[in-house]
Amino acid sequence: MRKLMRVLLWSLGVAVVLVIALLVGVRVLYGGGRVYPDLSTPPRLAAARLEVLVETPMPPGNVTGSRGGRVFFNLHPFAEPWRFVEGSVFELVDGAARPYPGPELQAELRGTLGMTVDAQDRLWLVQPAGLESRATRLRAFDLATNAMVVDHEITEVAAPFAQDLRAAPDGATIYLADTGVLRFTEPALLVFDVASQTTRRVLAGHPSVTPQDWIITTPYGPHKLGYGLVTFAVGVDGLAVSRDGEWLYYATMSHDSVYRVRTGDLRDVSLSAAALGERVERVGPKPLSDGIEVDAAGNVYITDIEHGGIARLGPDGALTTEIRSDEVVWADGIHITHTGALLFTDSEIPAYIDPLTRSPARARIDAAAPHRIYRYMP
Repeated sequence: MRKLMRVLLWSLGVAVVLVIALLVGVRVLYGGGRVYPDLSTPPRLAAARLEVLVETPMPPGNVTGSRGGRVFFNLHPFAEPWRFVEGSVFELVDGAARPYPGPELQAELRGTLGMTVDAQDRLWLVQPAGLESRATRLRAFDLATNAMVVDHEITEVAAPFAQDLRAAPDGATIYLADTGVLRFTEPALLVFDVASQTTRRVLAGHPSVTPQDWIITTPYGPHKLGYGLVTFAVGVDGLAVSRDGEWLYYATMSHDSVYRVRTGDLRDVSLSAAALGERVERVGPKPLSDGIEVDAAGNVYITDIEHGGIARLGPDGALTTEIRSDEVVWADGIHITHTGALLFTDSEIPAYIDPLTRSPARARIDAAAPHRIYRYMP
């Protein structure tokens, strides 16, 4: 009996040591980082210029619009809003949110994150695989009929967290950003050919799409998971296509720079990974960011997730703060409307995300209310 007890105690001691070693290893590999320098400037516009476009029933994720003035948004899947409200994707009609294309498809659309409207008046949505046990799903709705015209599961390449997307002006190509799952999977850009409904994975692991060693600071403290074991380090996130369709601009959340690459090079299947990587251009500095947008003059608008606002990177490489507000927790999705107004969501992620990635408690989500999408004229 004593011998058995000694064996059990020894085994328990070994298990404890192994667990401690594992936690230390995770902390060393994934929990480091430095505080990012504050690149913000005195805001060009007063916070009073911010208007509330709509208050949403749960934290919003992304927002987009058509050339005809229709506005669409979704609720951020990190909050798992389907537990509490009906609907994941909405259209703003006469100031009120209505499930789009209707209530009957909302169960299928849960987990939607990225969204954009192309020049052919199709609303594109992506549901990342990393949020549920399924393949990443890409859908498109014809806004003239509200019928679904594309429904494609991306299984031809790895796409564990393809979460943002933009369309080429001719509607023939969709570009997606796969952020990677923290540092556990490799980030990349995806190129989806609409006609053949096939996907290519490009720039995988390139320095421009890979997170750097920064710690995101929020009003709720350093943005980490596992009670400090894992730094919230995210790969390529925001995408924007230039008005002429020649360039894809992109920004990695945990990174100090905005980059761009010619869309023709992204579509060129003859280019090797190394050759494509050499054609990537650095545009300029940025804050730690989520969504980005580009206007007709070549200004890149960047959500500043640490300082509750929007930064602008000019064609001359100068970075300035456009607008900021202490009420904004995490400036997320961004869109420039057909009239030139800038819309952005406050997804409030640090206010409710669970340190062990469990389903966020309703009380924490409610404590972050009101949940808002903002608008201002640059």
